[in-house]
Order: sequence, then C-alpha cells, then structure tokens
Amino acid sequence: MSNWLPFIHPVELYGVLTLSGAALLYAFLMHLKMTTLERGHRAHREELERRMSLISGATESLQSQLDEALRPLPAPGGSLQLNRRGRVLRMRNRGEKPESISAALGIPRNEVDLLLKIHQVASARMEKRG
Repeated sequence: MSNWLPFIHPVELYGVLTLSGAALLYAFLMHLKMTTLERGHRAHREELERRMSLISGATESLQSQLDEALRPLPAPGGSLQLNRRGRVLRMRNRGEKPESISAALGIPRNEVDLLLKIHQVASARMEKRG
C-alpha cells in the first residue's frame, strides 16, 4: 500500500478541508433554519385548527338557531289551551272545586275560574241560538 499523502500539496489539503468544513457548517445552518421553520409552521397550523373548531361551533350554533326560528309556531289558543280547558271542565263535571282543580293541574286559581267562566258564556250563547 502506497502512501499518497506526499503527493498532495498542503494548500490543496487545507483547501479541501476548508471547503468540507464550510459545506458542513452550511448544512448545519440549513438544518437549524428548517427546524425553526417547522416549529413556526406547526404553531401556525395549530392556530388555524383552533380557529376552524371555533368557526365550526359557531356555525352549528347558528344552524340550530335558524332551525329554531324556522320552526312553525303553534296556532294561538292551540291544543295546549284546549287540552287544559278540557281537563278543567272534566274535573268540574266530576264535582271538584276550583281550588282542587288548580292544585291538581298546577295552574293558577284565577286561570281555572276564567276557563270555567268562558265555558259558561259559551254554553249560554249556544242555548240562545238553539
């Protein structure tokens, strides 16, 4: 095996070592730059994902509000009032007093009285017509 070092001039040797060192330094600096860019990109992506989740939640909330607003309203004096009136009249026909009807149905006493009075007026009008 021959020794080839004596054939290389020292300037050439130091030149190659200098270029190699510069290339390694450049590669190291590029690695640092890429790492910094990756961190910045990751933080930016996480911020965008957070904003997207907020927008998604707001969209769902607005959609539910829109659905609620577009739902048809019951007719005035709808089935709830008729059902309540019917229950009050049935209980009164069984002989219960307005106080017990109010307590049993969980409605104010004056509402029970009003429903009974409306029924009396309506019955009186029907008798006059008939």
